[in-house]
Amino acid sequence: MKASKKLIASAVCVSMLASLGGCAMFDKDDEGVLKAAEDYATAVQKVKLGDITDLMTNGEDLEEALDYLVNDTEGMPDGYADICSAIAGTISYEIDEESVESSKKNAEGSVDVTWTLVDYDAIFDEVSEDGGDVDAFIDALTADDAQTQTISSTINFVLEDEAWLVDDEDGDILDEVYSFYADAAGYSFVPPLIDYVDSVVWYYSDNGVYENYSQIELDIITTTEGEEVPFEFTYEYYRDGELIFTSEVCEDQGYYIEAYYGPWYDDAAQLDANDNLVPGDYRCVIYDLAGNVLADSTCTVVTLEYGEADYDTMIDHIEWYWTDHDDVYVDETDIELDVIPTTEGQECIWNFYYEIYLDGDLLWVSDDMQDQGYWIEAYYGEWYDDNAPVNDDGYLVPGEYTCIFYTLDGEEFAQSTCEVELS
Repeated sequence: MKASKKLIASAVCVSMLASLGGCAMFDKDDEGVLKAAEDYATAVQKVKLGDITDLMTNGEDLEEALDYLVNDTEGMPDGYADICSAIAGTISYEIDEESVESSKKNAEGSVDVTWTLVDYDAIFDEVSEDGGDVDAFIDALTADDAQTQTISSTINFVLEDEAWLVDDEDGDILDEVYSFYADAAGYSFVPPLIDYVDSVVWYYSDNGVYENYSQIELDIITTTEGEEVPFEFTYEYYRDGELIFTSEVCEDQGYYIEAYYGPWYDDAAQLDANDNLVPGDYRCVIYDLAGNVLADSTCTVVTLEYGEADYDTMIDHIEWYWTDHDDVYVDETDIELDVIPTTEGQECIWNFYYEIYLDGDLLWVSDDMQDQGYWIEAYYGEWYDDNAPVNDDGYLVPGEYTCIFYTLDGEEFAQSTCEVELS
């Protein structure tokens, strides 16, 4: 009797286990999820946008954005479409079948996928550093030994109307795999400008030393061929090893390619009590737009205490700057009288103001000025005086213009008269 009950109990247990196992077996649909993953991954690999959106729960919501990402080439750099096509052609994938999960009852499934594609950023850097162009970049992208990168994703699915659809509401997987469409928009290839660099010079310095200057300037001296080549570049300034300034993109052409630093260019430039740059070692690095270094040089800024000029003994001569002949200006917007100091006077500080007269009548009085060097300058024109007398072409009206220099105490120390004419 006991034996028969045991047999019956065993039979009931086996029946129950079989029933439970059958429920679990019928709830899973791993094959369906794997098939859906294969279809989706293939569509992504081949950039079949219609197939991609058809296989997603919210595909219609992503259609416009996905089409814009992949197909809009307006305003893109040269070769953009070919670059993207080359990168897309390297996409491959591997589905981890061991990671698949599925439940028809919960209408949920998932599987891990690893995407592989060319490492386009690393290759771009290499080609740019070598001075390559779009064609060289595409050749490198499609080379058999091109460096690759991997992206790991988990694709989630939901079961709708007996079909497994990708559940990626924000298109995160597509954003990762297709990020090259956005990245490639920033790729531009510049000519190898380094080939046109002959030398560099710190303009208006004494062998790279500036004494009491408010502005410094590193210049690239171009080769003869380089004088005809437009330079697009950026530059950085460091003081005593610390980055203090990064320029915007600059454009220049000719014998000098100029990189300036001072308060005119950097509102945060540190100045001393005399409005000169604080002392230190100033390093300038000039880059082309691909990030290649075109120039790297350091100058020294020093602060020296100079005495004030002796206005009676330190004037060598005076001259009207840039006149055609005999102190005559023809069709000019500005005039300039310069005091040329003696050698000793060039080391001194000149504090002064000046007056401008037209045919004997006072026109304008300058602010208090300070100058030093080979030219002690007094300018006049509409740039300095909003009320300067000019004709419709912007030229100073004709007449005799007299400039008188004064010390800050009001003592005259130089004057001269020029003639302004119209053609």
